[in-house]
Amino acid sequence: MGELDQRILRLAVPNLLAAVSIPLIGIVDTALIGHLPKVAFLGAVATASVIFDVLFWGTGFLRMATTSIVSHHHGAGDDVSCAEALYRSLLTAFVLAGLIVIARDGIAWLGFELAGGSDEVRLWGERYFHIRILGAPFVLCTLVLTGFFLGRADVLTPLAITMVTNVVNIAADYALIYGKWGAPELGVEGAAWAAVAANGVGFGMGVTVLAIRYRARLRVRFGSLFDIARARHLARTNAALAARTLCLLFAQFSMMAMVARMGEIPLAAHAIVWQIWALVSFGVDGFAHAAETLVGNCLGSGDPAAARKLARRTLHWGVGIGGVLAVVYCLTLAEIAGLFTAHGEVITAVASLTLVVGLVQPLNAAVFIFDGIFIGANDVAYLFGAMAVAAFGVFLPAAGALVFWLDGGLVGAWLAYDGLMIGRFLTLFRRYRSDAWLVSFAR
Repeated sequence: MGELDQRILRLAVPNLLAAVSIPLIGIVDTALIGHLPKVAFLGAVATASVIFDVLFWGTGFLRMATTSIVSHHHGAGDDVSCAEALYRSLLTAFVLAGLIVIARDGIAWLGFELAGGSDEVRLWGERYFHIRILGAPFVLCTLVLTGFFLGRADVLTPLAITMVTNVVNIAADYALIYGKWGAPELGVEGAAWAAVAANGVGFGMGVTVLAIRYRARLRVRFGSLFDIARARHLARTNAALAARTLCLLFAQFSMMAMVARMGEIPLAAHAIVWQIWALVSFGVDGFAHAAETLVGNCLGSGDPAAARKLARRTLHWGVGIGGVLAVVYCLTLAEIAGLFTAHGEVITAVASLTLVVGLVQPLNAAVFIFDGIFIGANDVAYLFGAMAVAAFGVFLPAAGALVFWLDGGLVGAWLAYDGLMIGRFLTLFRRYRSDAWLVSFAR
């Protein structure tokens, strides 16, 4: 194994372990709720979880922007600028989380109105939503802390935070959903409270590590936090990444809304396939996060040649993993679905998506690695443009044709989403072949 592979794997393996476990909150909720007597419970959590994708996963731009900026400053050896970026990002996260909590009633109404679904799905989904939303400050601030650690090539701390968070979530889920270990039996609401508790523990752990290990590197002049040029750069980075994320979430939420109107069985099947899809994307994202750190550090240190070499090698790793997962999914998707639910009709609906989901995994992996490369390069304006083209120029027309005109149902909706990924691949590959992204703002 060469030096490049060793550098990548030192970051990618902990990132991979952390990234694979990130969707566990949703997966555990789906699996435990899926074994309750009513299919509507699973649809409710699925619908609410998509809304939380908009709020929590959607605010992942906070982590990305922090990693992008901190990685360049860390590569340049500038600890003060790293700390300033952390404080500015934490302030942004705290304000945004407060706005989300304040606007929770309106967000819930809009989300469930757009999603559709039966009255029973909406009833239980809203109960889940109004509890889990209380964890917003924990989630958003933890995203920033994670971005800071990754930008400094500290991958073990985010791994530890994620693992502890998920252990707490799994234990609390089991206790509160089913009323085990002396806890009340809360069902769907128990899953929401478990998520809030887990997020709070994760944030507390991140702050503790920051205070103990990084205290000497976090001292800055208060006035420097209001440097106009750097504040604007952070704002532009956040804005571009947020806009990119909104385009992606538009496609995802639109697909979920289409499926919700097909009935409870397609919606439940979609929820399961979405969790499986997320597991793949988060797994490959372990290498994408490594690309963010390595590319940013190399560009910050003034070595674009090393940045390209590391980007190319990380891409090879990602596509290889995508190929393996394609084989696994094409052979065992229905069996995997059986781990999430005992409802035969739902498993049959999932099985109908075997090739649609399985065959595109190598291409999906390449897209996720490209994201990491360009986030690390702080080439975020192009990322936004590429996503907008794929969402509105490819996915939207494809969904209209396949779902509404050809009446393709659940398969048609997922084929349209495959089109989104193909559009992203083509636009990002074009940029990757150029040298336009091999620059740093930190020098």
